[in-house]
Amino acid sequence: MPAKFLAAHCTINWHGTDDDTPPGHSVATGTDAFGTPYLWLFEGEEPTDDAFVGSISIPVVHDQSPLAYGRGGGYVGTVDNFRDALARLAARAA
Repeated sequence: MPAKFLAAHCTINWHGTDDDTPPGHSVATGTDAFGTPYLWLFEGEEPTDDAFVGSISIPVVHDQSPLAYGRGGGYVGTVDNFRDALARLAARAA
């Protein structure tokens, strides 16, 4: 399932924290093995497979909506606000 994070199959372009990052977590942007852009959420400071919490797809077509996926790749919902979606993913994984 492409929404999952596997470090061996993903390219991270940026990793760190910003104003939308839930406390105790970090985020990364990049692409999966299929070239699909994602925002990934991790517990702690390292973007590892074990720390992966969930992801948000980043639309590449004008009329697409970002979608959130949980740790196992399961659909969590559409994203209207990245801060709220990241908080939802963090709470779901707790």
